Amino acid sequence: MTRADAGSPPLSRLARLLGLATLEGASMGMGVWAVISPSAVVEYTRQNSVSPQSRHYTAIDMGIAVAVALVLVGAILWWKRRQGLGAVERLVRRASPLALAGLVPFLFDTRLWEGRELEFLVLAAVLGLGARAAARAVLETPPLFPGLRARTRAILAPARARVAARLARIDAPLLVATAAACAYAIYFSAITIENHRNLGTCSFDLGLEDNLMWNLVHGGPIFKSTPFDGPTGTHLRNHATFFSYVLAPVYWLAPRPETLLVVQASMMGGAAVPLQLYARRHIGPWMGTLVALLYLVYPPLHGANLYDFHYLPLGVLFLWLVLYAAEARRHALTVVAALLAVSVREDVAFCLGVMGLFLLLTGAAARAGVVLAVVGVGYFLVMKLAVMPHFGTGGESFVNQYSGLLPPEGHGFGSILETIVANPVFTGSVTLESNKLVYILQLFVPLLFVPLARRIGLLLVLPGVVFTLLSTGYAPLVQISFQYTTYWTAFLFIGVVLELQRRRQSSHDADSSGPSRQRALAWGLVAASLACTCAFGAIVHRGNVRGGFDRARIASKDVDLERRARLAALIAEIPADARVSASERLLPHVSGRESAYTLRFGLYDADYLLFQMPMRGDERDKAMPVLRDGTFGVIDDRGDMVLAKRGEPATGNAAVLSR
Repeated sequence: MTRADAGSPPLSRLARLLGLATLEGASMGMGVWAVISPSAVVEYTRQNSVSPQSRHYTAIDMGIAVAVALVLVGAILWWKRRQGLGAVERLVRRASPLALAGLVPFLFDTRLWEGRELEFLVLAAVLGLGARAAARAVLETPPLFPGLRARTRAILAPARARVAARLARIDAPLLVATAAACAYAIYFSAITIENHRNLGTCSFDLGLEDNLMWNLVHGGPIFKSTPFDGPTGTHLRNHATFFSYVLAPVYWLAPRPETLLVVQASMMGGAAVPLQLYARRHIGPWMGTLVALLYLVYPPLHGANLYDFHYLPLGVLFLWLVLYAAEARRHALTVVAALLAVSVREDVAFCLGVMGLFLLLTGAAARAGVVLAVVGVGYFLVMKLAVMPHFGTGGESFVNQYSGLLPPEGHGFGSILETIVANPVFTGSVTLESNKLVYILQLFVPLLFVPLARRIGLLLVLPGVVFTLLSTGYAPLVQISFQYTTYWTAFLFIGVVLELQRRRQSSHDADSSGPSRQRALAWGLVAASLACTCAFGAIVHRGNVRGGFDRARIASKDVDLERRARLAALIAEIPADARVSASERLLPHVSGRESAYTLRFGLYDADYLLFQMPMRGDERDKAMPVLRDGTFGVIDDRGDMVLAKRGEPATGNAAVLSR
């Protein structure tokens, strides 16, 4: 019973507890019906269509559960007499989580939410907020049987002391976080490799990154990557990924696309360790481990991991390592981590600058924050506005992602920045799009919006707003199945740590409910995160998880194994030093060579042409003319995949052209 309850008239207290008991009973009845009638749930939920008998059963189950709850309340009131009201209040408040029982079976049934993301996210937020409220009610309500609780604790005290003594010898919270990070790395390495072998990866971006690494370890020109830039271009005009030189020894040992996928999964999972090290300084070891686990089940993390290979998500590990090291005054580690962060990609350097501002404004490491802010933002501007355009023959890559912000006479990112700063009204009118609402909810609902609870949250969302929400008409920037969620992930979990810390702090001398507020928020975060990871994540899924635009192909069937065998037979016919132009999905399997071109961009000086059937329109436009005029002759036709060679007889071309 709370202080508010104690000061209320008995009739008001009775009305409140009867309402809560009724809600708990009805919710239990609905939950039981959903569990025992799974075949009826889909039509009932999506179309309100179910047999009259099932509909009656729903009402009956809810009615029976409510009746049982009210009878139990009445029996306790009659038995305890004067003390009955307080006893019932403790019972009903302790049973508060039952009020969510009716929502749980529906939210964790992925069959219900395909194409209904907005409705799901609203209900997931209700679940998380409800779980937080219910947890606080339980934590702040005296036990039903205090004597039994005291005796149980006394009996278990020796065992608890022995366990605590053994755990004191090791850093159990860090060990758990590290083990979870390793499990993530192993699991996502396995499923991303499977997705790759099932033709789930693309020329953009696994093919171009694998080709870049192959040329790098074989002494090619700086950042040569032919799938995107052709035989003479350099990928430096697109991204400054100097971290590729750090990865070179690993790739040299195993020069294949799978190596990059393993590196990516390991570094993305490994970021949980510096996050735990940072969080434990603010909220304690075990609560810090909980935040690390919430990160590992975060659906936007999974989407970024499943979409090919990218350098951007690798930066989170170093950003969080900088944060931890700077706060801990470990200056050498801070410098090393910062250098690695800026080497990952130019936009990671911008994120490092924001991290520096965070350290400055919060006072956690003000001097280091100033240096990091200047270095990070300065490096970003120099690379983005000067160095990279130089290698791009004067043009700037990816301007099209923000083309709606270009003034009629402007060009490049300088003009875009001028629009954002000098014309915020126009910027808002152009960039506000309905699809961004779902994107924002997918980012924030698993975290119950707590990163925005403090004013510093405006700084923490700055990279995400700048790099994703300000885009105009470029869908990948506002979908959680692409790598761009990194701009949010790297900062939102910092906001979670800060809010968990604030919840525990006392607001006045007599305030002793800080621990319960913190634990209640933790329970809410767990509930919302589990619901969202079930719907959008890759750990618990029913084939609905996405990487990029498509569903990830992580479950191999016989048809997949047969396709792999056909592709392997075709690749075996291509010499290792031959130049190849290939279809989008096939190129990552032949990109480990000096020259591997994306067919839809052109054939260039390719010796071999490898494509899928039926062909994409932009690929067909490039392949059909050279097959018709006999420049290339088909040397192997496997039905859904075809291999042609420059200068070979065109006797097999007609059959392919007819299809």
